[in-house]
Amino acid sequence: MEVPMDDSPVVQNGVLLEKEELMKKTKEDDRLTNWRLVTIAGIVSCLNAVENSVLGIGEWPYMKEIDENATAQFFGLATSASKCGHAVFALIFSIWSWKTHSVRIPLLASRFIAIIACVIYLCIEYVENDKRYVLMSVYVLLGIANSGGTVLRGYITLCSSNEDRPRAFAVLGLSFIVSIIVGPTIQLLFSAFPYPGHAIFPGIRFHLYSAPIWISFILTILTVFVIHFFMKDIIREKPKKLRPSDSESSFSMEKMRYAFQKIKKSNLDWKLIGVCFFVKMAVTFSHATMSSIGSILYMVQFGWDGTTTVQVGSFTMVVFGVMSSTVLLLYIFCHLGKIVPQHKMFLFCTIAFGSVYVITYPYEFTSTPVARYNETTRAGCDPREYDWCFTALAVNPILYITVSLLVAGPAIPTMSTSLDTVYSRILGNIDQSIAHGAMTVVDDVLYMITPIFTTTMFTLYGVGPLWIIKSLVFVVIALTWAFNFKKIEKHLY
Repeated sequence: MEVPMDDSPVVQNGVLLEKEELMKKTKEDDRLTNWRLVTIAGIVSCLNAVENSVLGIGEWPYMKEIDENATAQFFGLATSASKCGHAVFALIFSIWSWKTHSVRIPLLASRFIAIIACVIYLCIEYVENDKRYVLMSVYVLLGIANSGGTVLRGYITLCSSNEDRPRAFAVLGLSFIVSIIVGPTIQLLFSAFPYPGHAIFPGIRFHLYSAPIWISFILTILTVFVIHFFMKDIIREKPKKLRPSDSESSFSMEKMRYAFQKIKKSNLDWKLIGVCFFVKMAVTFSHATMSSIGSILYMVQFGWDGTTTVQVGSFTMVVFGVMSSTVLLLYIFCHLGKIVPQHKMFLFCTIAFGSVYVITYPYEFTSTPVARYNETTRAGCDPREYDWCFTALAVNPILYITVSLLVAGPAIPTMSTSLDTVYSRILGNIDQSIAHGAMTVVDDVLYMITPIFTTTMFTLYGVGPLWIIKSLVFVVIALTWAFNFKKIEKHLY
């Protein structure tokens, strides 16, 4: 139903709606879903995410390749610095968007920062020593650039109705998953160009680690074009105070909407909002652990060289992306968000995901000794860096990859979409830009702390203790969610 912004009458199916009926319908769903803008937001989100996914798997191998002094702990520090930049600027961009009533301006600013990061990355060969620090600066700039996408979450809530919210968030989630497919596919295609590759200009080379950044640079330019020419800001102006004469003589839908916003704001369930924050933090901790040591695990425990790590990691991410995309397409076209209660879906996926770490724990009957260090490939467990090299076990890589994909593929996008939907419903009919920005900041704080914690734990004790901690984290998530099940349910129906 389209609600006018003036006092003109509303006709639906040939029937003139009375004010009371119009108010009832507006209360149930106070905005239409603009699928064109939702789709554009998804495209921008996808293009932004590609620049991250094209670098993800090759970051550690490349740092190890160009700087022999790079360690796992330094890589964790660099990753944390990137997330620190993301956290700070996610809040800055969110406030900027809220103050200016614009998503276009913060997004364009973030894309220009991404362009600078790409140029520095491509020119790294001009640096003689300590190249790891240059890569760290690139990670920080990319983290800042990617934080601009935070404003899209609040933008989605303005573009969609309550009823269509799961599908709208699924579009955003699908854009991210598509980037996971595209990015690793690009890495896989260019894995035939091993380092040092071919010189394009003096000091600028084309190889499996630099090829993705060329693609990222081009896509960033394309993103600027899409934002500038196709994205539209949605401005929801604050109306004047209602006067008795206004309510008696005229009927303004904008005034009524503002009244509903004030009511919703005064009745926010802060306890459930806190539960959503806590659960999000716990899930992020687990995901950040895996992203921090994924490529390190391949090289140190399995003994794969940089090229093999990129190839296997890229293929794995492509399969993961296809599986995740299938789930999100079910949300968009089959209305999975309406068929299955989202709070129940989140609990089920939490339990399933936690079981991954139980199954892939390095038991003696499913594992072999970790790979020995190879000076030529710089792969394998180096006893000079890890004290546990001669005693630790590495789980069978086929078992690890298979189980992780079968569960993580459908579980991660489902958990993200269901939690976003529940959180949005709990917040109610308010401008949610700052609320989602705050969630992103908390998210980033975990991404900032976790890589340092993860790589330090891995350096000192190996993967076993990490898997135990991750399993316990998911137990806590499931229990917290279950204890608040009934209260959450009231906000969904």
